[in-house]
Amino acid sequence: MSYDNIIKQYVKVIKGLKIEHCKAEEFISQLDGAEIEIGEMKECEKPMIQVIANGRRYFSYLGIPTMNELWPFLNALVRISTNKVQLDQQELEMANSVKGNVKLFVTPDCTKCPIAAELLYQIALVNKNVNLEIIDSEAYEELAKKYHVMSVPKIVLNEKTDIPGGFPPNIVLKMLAKSSANPEQQP
Repeated sequence: MSYDNIIKQYVKVIKGLKIEHCKAEEFISQLDGAEIEIGEMKECEKPMIQVIANGRRYFSYLGIPTMNELWPFLNALVRISTNKVQLDQQELEMANSVKGNVKLFVTPDCTKCPIAAELLYQIALVNKNVNLEIIDSEAYEELAKKYHVMSVPKIVLNEKTDIPGGFPPNIVLKMLAKSSANPEQQP
């Protein structure tokens, strides 16, 4: 099944971004027609994509967003381009209380991963204190082993707090906010 026509619709509204990539030429070529700047990273061994706008890196995707991870990735590009999120006032307040490095481990065929990814992309959009990395556990097996990823989605906050990403987004957001407020306490 080809997603070319759907991707072309997304491309129409993606603008004002800089996308730096490594070993992701084929994927990046699908964004042809978007008003974006494309740069290539050197000295990397595996695919990676970084999304930058207004001098700020919003997130890194370690791997290539395919299958179930493609739509949240494209939605994130549109949200950054339009500066719009789907978070209510209480969720925005919690999102702004999250601090530090957030890693989300995913696989392309995971059915719960896109829900966690959608939430975390929005947190990174509204909160400049968040450094978001989406990591394809299959492409980056060494990182999955390092962080003891046994199932996905899995969120790691500030290198020490593990949060299962399969909970509803409001619960995940509460756990992230609480863990950011009390860095020594795990949810």
